[in-house]
Amino acid sequence: MLACLLMSLLSWQDPPPVPPPSDAPPAPAAKPRVLEVLDDKVAKQVAAELEKAVGGSASMAAKNRALDRVAGSSHALLLKPLANIVEKDKSIVIRGRAAVLLRDQPKPDALDTIRKLLKSSKVQGQPGVLAELVRGMSQCGYEPKQWAEIASLFEVDYKTERVTLQEALLELITTHKEKQAIDLLLRNLDEPTPENVHDADNPPQEYWEARWKAWSVWKSKVKDALFAITGQRFSTASEATAWLQKNPLR
Repeated sequence: MLACLLMSLLSWQDPPPVPPPSDAPPAPAAKPRVLEVLDDKVAKQVAAELEKAVGGSASMAAKNRALDRVAGSSHALLLKPLANIVEKDKSIVIRGRAAVLLRDQPKPDALDTIRKLLKSSKVQGQPGVLAELVRGMSQCGYEPKQWAEIASLFEVDYKTERVTLQEALLELITTHKEKQAIDLLLRNLDEPTPENVHDADNPPQEYWEARWKAWSVWKSKVKDALFAITGQRFSTASEATAWLQKNPLR
């Protein structure tokens, strides 16, 4: 009797969903972004507008209009005025926009300009701008020999304003499978906690709080970077270290 009742109830259930046919056409691929390569005459005009926008008297609206004119465009003459804005403009927002536009300019000149800006003392104190430059470096032909130029940027400190920069570095490491970053990744894989709270050299509580908040944002990206390099997923630094000892990277 119970069996008949169950069969009756089951017969009233909705039929299982029909899976899509295996020969369904794939989703269309995203169209590649096409840049407008400016002719020399137009490029000179746009570059002049950018140079004028660097001036302290230019309004935010004027600066944004000049940068809007550059968006989607490419020419070697735009590199210098964009770099000047990245270094000198009073607005961090404008400097960040100019840094983003640099990556659209002709390579390898764009990469050379970005590398110089990353070393500039006028940019070092602006982690948001540095983040855009690191992303541009990744997109403009980054090579492993350039890792030394940016390796120290991650662990300068763990303040909130540097999280975006740390994420940009992790993205570069993942994209380029940068093996030289292994030690950095291992140092930042585990949840940060003080080892010797009574040690005089132990950083203050504020340091550990800031580091934990930063880690909580990008911890999954550390794991993704390690996976990109090793092909393995690790939960702890000791686990990753043990695997690497048995499987040294070549």
